[in-house]
Amino acid sequence: MRNKFLTIGSIILFACSVALSSEAEAPGAEQSIFGGTFADSLWTVISFTILLLVLGKFAWKPVINGLKSRESHIQQQIEQAAASRKKAEKLLDEYRQQGLEIVAKANDHAQRLGQELMDKAREEVIALQRKSQADIEYARVAASQQLWQEAGDMLLNLSGEILGRVITHEDNRRLIYEAINKLSEQQSGPP
Repeated sequence: MRNKFLTIGSIILFACSVALSSEAEAPGAEQSIFGGTFADSLWTVISFTILLLVLGKFAWKPVINGLKSRESHIQQQIEQAAASRKKAEKLLDEYRQQGLEIVAKANDHAQRLGQELMDKAREEVIALQRKSQADIEYARVAASQQLWQEAGDMLLNLSGEILGRVITHEDNRRLIYEAINKLSEQQSGPP
């Protein structure tokens, strides 16, 4: 408040000094607002001072209040923007973390699924090997039996030719079993 009065007083003194200096000038000099008498200058300074006071009370205060309210509104918006930015950064970090967790879970799931598929394929290969071995064993046994049957038939034909007589069914059976047993013993052989 004191600064206002000093400013206004300085302006008044400046105006008075200009007014006094203008009275001393020559009559043909250029006209100015302070070119009249001291009274005119004084009234000009007084009216200017009144104008400053009126403007200070009715114009500057509302303008300054408006600027202050605008400044506070802008400050609030800046603070809200900063809070929103922090919140958005926090959400971004949370979503990034969730994304990393989802990717990690997907990788784990893919590895487990891959391992399960590998295990299943391995089991299928083992089952196919066992089935193939069983089929091979079955074919070997069937071929062996067929071989023995053919060997028995050949023995019967051969024995009929060697003996020159017809062998009965009982003789055939007995001879076949004896031949099969001898052949089995020979193939098994001594250990």
